[in-house]
Amino acid sequence: MPHKFQKSSALVVEPNSKLVHPYDYLSEKLILTKVQSVKHANLELTRQQFSCFILSTSFSPEKQLSLLDAFKFNFKEQIIPLLLVVDLTKPLSAVPGTLWGGRVAVLAHTASKKLTLTSLDSIMSA
Repeated sequence: MPHKFQKSSALVVEPNSKLVHPYDYLSEKLILTKVQSVKHANLELTRQQFSCFILSTSFSPEKQLSLLDAFKFNFKEQIIPLLLVVDLTKPLSAVPGTLWGGRVAVLAHTASKKLTLTSLDSIMSA
């Protein structure tokens, strides 16, 4: 009998509901909970635990820092991997400067499936 593994859960905070990549690739390895606003992200953080955070760089730097603070507050005991997604169709994106304990990656929405899954594996196993 093949061994089934349980997928980890990830909170995706992405304002562009039409952005398909890289989320279709990530859904192969993660159960994605998608929200489009900081308010809804904060609500989801009170409802469930996540193994990974996926944050769009399309949000303002202030909103991104607010979310990163909320992530840290809700998961004080461990560093949860963080994947920052850059939507290259937007004229301007802001990538926050953070080392996030070595468990952070930045990924363009145009990244290949292989690069997307390799980036995810690297932060999940760090």
